[in-house]
Order: sequence, then C-alpha cells, then structure tokens
Amino acid sequence: MEALLNKISDSGLDASAVSAQEALAFWENVRQNIASTPQEEAQCLIISSTYNSDLKSLKSSIDELKQALDLLTLPGDAKLILEIKNSIAEKLVESGQYSRALNEYIDSCNIAVEHSFIDEYVFSVLGMGNLCDTYGEHNRALRYYQKIDSIDHAITSRALRLRYKLNKLACYIDLNRLSAGKNLIRECEELSILVSDKILTAQVLLYQAKIHRLERNLDLAMQSLCGIQNASRNANSTWLSNMIRMELACFLSEFNKPHWAKLLLEAADKRIQVSGPPILNLKVCDTLAAVCEQQESYQDALNYQKRAYDAEHLLIKQIPIGELGASQLRRLSRFEPQLKLILSEIENKELKETTENQKHTVEKLQQDVFTDPLTQLHNRRWLEAKLKDLLINEVQFSLMVIDIDHFKSINDELSHLVGDKAIVNVSSELASYFNFHDASCVRFGGEEFLVILENTEIEQAEAHAESFRKQIYNFNWQDILGERGLTISIGITLHKDAENTQRTFYRADKALYRAKANGRNQVCTE
Repeated sequence: MEALLNKISDSGLDASAVSAQEALAFWENVRQNIASTPQEEAQCLIISSTYNSDLKSLKSSIDELKQALDLLTLPGDAKLILEIKNSIAEKLVESGQYSRALNEYIDSCNIAVEHSFIDEYVFSVLGMGNLCDTYGEHNRALRYYQKIDSIDHAITSRALRLRYKLNKLACYIDLNRLSAGKNLIRECEELSILVSDKILTAQVLLYQAKIHRLERNLDLAMQSLCGIQNASRNANSTWLSNMIRMELACFLSEFNKPHWAKLLLEAADKRIQVSGPPILNLKVCDTLAAVCEQQESYQDALNYQKRAYDAEHLLIKQIPIGELGASQLRRLSRFEPQLKLILSEIENKELKETTENQKHTVEKLQQDVFTDPLTQLHNRRWLEAKLKDLLINEVQFSLMVIDIDHFKSINDELSHLVGDKAIVNVSSELASYFNFHDASCVRFGGEEFLVILENTEIEQAEAHAESFRKQIYNFNWQDILGERGLTISIGITLHKDAENTQRTFYRADKALYRAKANGRNQVCTE
C-alpha cells in the first residue's frame, strides 16, 4: 500500500483531498492509470468499496470487493483475501443476504485453517454464531463461540478477543444465565481498558446495565447507562444507539414510566424503518409491544406484535439455520486438531529457527537491530530471539508486563515530546533497577515494557515489581510533567513447562488488564 501511495504522490495527486463521489472517480483513475500490480489494483477497489459503503451503496461496495478477490491468488495473498471475504460477509449480513454471507464465512474458515491465520478463523466463526443469534438460536450461537475458547490465548487482536467475549456475554444474557454473564463481564471490563474502541467499550456498559436491571439492581443499571454516553461519544453505530434506546426504555418501564419509554422507542422505530436491519426492527417492535401492554394500549400492542411476527418470519425464511446445525459444528470440531497443530507449529518453528540460526545471530545482526532507538532498551526483535533461547534451554522465568497509566492524556495535554521524555525516564529507571544478572528489560511498544526474570520464583518477581512501582511513583516528575505525577500498572506470570511463550504473554497481559481494572498503580499476578 505504501508503494501505491508513493506512486500517487509522484504523479501529483493527493488521495487525502477527495471524498464521497469524487473519491470513487479518483480511485478508479488510480486503478486504471497508476496501479501496476494486481495487488495495487485490489487495494484501489478495497478503498473505493469503503467509500461506496459510506454512501450506503452496499451492492456496489460488495461488487468491488469481489472484483478485488478476482485479482488475488492463494497462497501469496491469503491474508488479504481473508480480510476481503470477511468484509464481504459483514456487508452481506447488513443487506440481509444471510445465505451468501454464510458461504463466505465457511470459505474463510477453510482458507484460514489451511494457511494458519488464527484471527481470521475466529472472525468467521463469530460470523456464523451471529447468524444463529439473529435467528434467535442463542444456545446454538453459544456452541459456536465456545469453539474459540481453546484458541483464545492465540488471538493477536485484543479488539477481536473482546468482541468474541461480548458475543458470548450477549448469549448468556439472552439465556438468563446471569451468573456466567457476571463472571465474563469482568473479563470484558478489564480487556476494554486496553482496547481503544468506543463502540466495544459502550457495549460492555450496555450489557452491564442489562445484567443489573435483570437482577433488579436499578441504581447500578442507571450508573452503567449514564457511563455509556461518555464511553461512546462521537462513535457512529446504528446498532449500538438503538440498543441503548431499547435498554433505556426497559429501564423506564421498570420505573413505571411506560409513556416516556414509548416516546423513546417510537423515535427509534422511525429511524429503523428507514435504514435499520431486520433484527433491530424485530427487537424494537417486541419492546414496543411490551410497553404498550403495560399502558393497557392493547390494540397498539397487537399491531407491534404483528410487525414483530412479520420481521421474525422474514428472518427465519432468510437465515439458513439448517446449514448452521450439527453438521457445521462437527466440521468446526474437525478443525480443532489442525488448529492445535498450527499453534504447535508456531512453537516448533521458533525452536527450529533458533537451532539453525543461533550461531549466526550475533555476527549477523548489529546492536541497533536489537535496540529500541528512543530508550536504548532491547526491542521486540531481541525479545523474540531471547524467548526462543529460554525455551530451548528450558530455563524457568517470570514475565513482567509494565504499562504507564493514562499515558495518552500526557501526550494529549503536554505534547508527544513530553510523552517521549516520560518514556525515556521510566526506561532509564527500569534499566537501573533491573541491572542484576539474569534480568532483561524490553520496550515492547509505545508505553509498554517487559521484564524477563530468569530462574526467579513468582514471589521474588512480585517483590521486585512492587518495589519498582513505588520507585516510579516516588520519582521526581515535576521537571518533566509539572504538577501531575506518573504511575505504572504491572502484570506478572510465571512461565510453565511445555508452554509456548504466546500463552505466557497472554497470561501476563491478562494480569495487567486486572491491574488496570482495579484502579491502576498496582501489581497483579496471573
């Protein structure tokens, strides 16, 4: 993509200066006259498809994505093909073409497993589960989501992991399994802190409000509903905004305010009838029918029930639920050994590459290849080699994940230059504190650091982590940050025998989620 953008710039054009209909013509011109490879032509079509989607022209958007697919080939373009196919499936669902969407999800599953793409496989399974949810088969949907449980730790995208957990949570709520829902929502809350997605964060609060309301904790439900406004500010999601209105209407009904609830739902109903998907139409009609019945407006309740019945009947006709039954679940079960093999191969590949290249690594790579230029700590490339070495030599180690609290606000309020100074000082203190033998400090990215403590028990790691946390808390930040201070959160875990490093990092990361969720400026152990 970068090469294509350079070609566009060299030709005197500015891709950022166009929008809407102009953008469609612009990218068609680029595809015809500037793009020189099938991949570049495909990228032009993908971007044009996005503009068509924004213009509510779903058919044109889907057609362009299919054109892009025709330009790509396996195995070289497997990742891009999967991204396009999953995007097509989402748009097909949005336009009510559920059978075609299912075919895309099934095809994507096959390609993802064949070419070892875990995230894309998860995305497709979530799509199939969503179709079951839309049909109203929540138990069946939950069986699809549970197919992901065994590979949860291997999902590289935190946003995707949160989305999968939220889908499970929605099933628990629909099935009135509130105890399981309450356990899962804690994980969602912790994970949402580290995921910069306003819609997903608001979704966590929405489900939290639902659980509180169903348990008759109405004060807590209202607190969660109030928190959604701040969490979802400037987020554009028709589904989310209408689900929030429906939840607020249910809340008003609980307070015996059906008139207010009806006014709120009628406004949502008008919007949904213009451009909303069938599932939203069904949900709002069901909710309106219940509110009208509470008002003793039985004729209105009957009318809304009839509309809900018509919407449900349409969905039942369109969604190929028969193809999402036992045979499809068995097909996914047959993938499980292959998925385990993929995860095993990742670890074996690490070991094999280390065995083959260990003798030449130091000679081949210069110091700057392994060093983060800002902090002079080790970087991720060095970390990869180090972890392979620890695995080969079966060295016991503790892993510490450190994150600067509220770092974004430092950049936003004091500038990125000040943010860089804060990172440099934290890394300097880190290197100074962990300067003893068998301790390694890594800048993992942004404001996140890792510390590897070899041959160290978890209790020793906890003591070091707490001591370092206090050192950062008591550091003189006034010259850099003025009146505000700086704190860190730390997650720790101990590497287990026969465990790959991806799972170890996942568990340390999970401990970090908890430290953040519990108020930050603390140490948590997984």
